[in-house]
Amino acid sequence: MGYRNKKKMTKKQFRHDFLRGLGSAILELKLCSDPRQYYDIVRYGCLHNTTYDMQCEGDRSWYLYQGAHLAGGDSILHDMIARYTGSFSDSWFFGQLTGILYHYSIRGSESARSALYDKYYFLLAKLSRIGASKNWTDTIERDMFEVLCIWLTSLDGWHAFKAAIMDVSEKLLPQDGDFFFSEWFYEDSKSEFGEKRVTGFLRKQSMKNPSVQVYFNKAQEWDKLIFQPNPVPALDEVVAGIGSARRLSMRFCRNAASEDLEKLFQIAMAEPDLTRRSELLQGLRFASAPVSENMIAALLQSENKDIRETACIIMGKQPSPETRAYALSLMEKGEDIVNAIALLSPNMLPQHEQMLADAVLSVPVKFAEGEWHSAFSSAEKALSNMRGKPQTGLLLYLYRETYCSCCREYIVRLIHKKGMSTDALLQEWCYDTNPEIREYAKRILRAKGVGRK
Repeated sequence: MGYRNKKKMTKKQFRHDFLRGLGSAILELKLCSDPRQYYDIVRYGCLHNTTYDMQCEGDRSWYLYQGAHLAGGDSILHDMIARYTGSFSDSWFFGQLTGILYHYSIRGSESARSALYDKYYFLLAKLSRIGASKNWTDTIERDMFEVLCIWLTSLDGWHAFKAAIMDVSEKLLPQDGDFFFSEWFYEDSKSEFGEKRVTGFLRKQSMKNPSVQVYFNKAQEWDKLIFQPNPVPALDEVVAGIGSARRLSMRFCRNAASEDLEKLFQIAMAEPDLTRRSELLQGLRFASAPVSENMIAALLQSENKDIRETACIIMGKQPSPETRAYALSLMEKGEDIVNAIALLSPNMLPQHEQMLADAVLSVPVKFAEGEWHSAFSSAEKALSNMRGKPQTGLLLYLYRETYCSCCREYIVRLIHKKGMSTDALLQEWCYDTNPEIREYAKRILRAKGVGRK
């Protein structure tokens, strides 16, 4: 499970690394004698959404641009432009493709720039027609257009911002105040150009143009928004919650006394529907007051996996020899492995690392299914809690196998903290899809006085 340092990377290995966003794949493209041998793999990555959780991770546009430029040049670019002219059912993938074309554009590609602006005017015209019928609330093109406006302001700066404001105000905003854009574009523009400049422009234009006045009024409402936490629900509200029992239970339990937790527990355990029972009990995971041992024992005996997981999360909050022994017994029996890993995490001792490694390796790793994400997260925390340098290679296995680049950042930091970051790994991290990992590696290399090779 150790770090691979082979001179020749197989296509299977390259596909594995590239679709996870590992820097090793970009380094291979830069250093190998024939990067075009990986053309099909890179093309697939550019034309599909292979990010595990784009909402949390962000898109992979920088990383995919590097791959496309090195492996296919203009050929993959032409394929992406052809795909860009089509329709989309996934606004996240649209944003990623827009980002790749942005990176081509800032490096001088006129065809990529034209594709972006052609899409802008196409969406503007389409949304204008939809807006006339006031039927745009659930239209994916609305989100796509806002994403595109943000990328274009990154590409062409203040000029693109002003053009977008005027187009949106004059062609998409009805005079009755019903609104089109969210605050996303507005907030991003303030970050890009400064709040004073953005609000000053809107205020000045609103005096000249009634359409911009509609946008400016909404922007002022956004500026006044203050987050108000939801009120704590009463127990009867939690029980009566239809379709929202899980959320209500969480809010209730954060502030509930032990006796109120007991009342919720008794009501939930009397619920015949296991799914609803699980939702009512979810809040116990976030309880600030102690949860009794009798309640935990009953949860552990449940036939419902989520309810048993709730018990394990509660137990895992307080490290104890009893919890450690229970976790190890589950591992030995091969039962509830993911929960066992979570339980061992705050109770980890060096002598249990091999057992932890065996447990993690028994969990299947598939992109969109399985429990590997929870298992990997708990294993990283376990190794972080453990004194000394890991001896099994588990930490590097987590680094190589996770599909989540956010989790990989924690793993990378732990690798360095544990004294396991070789120069080869540091160079690899400089090309990871996660920008935080790239910057982290560069800071370490600068401190060591080492440049990227």
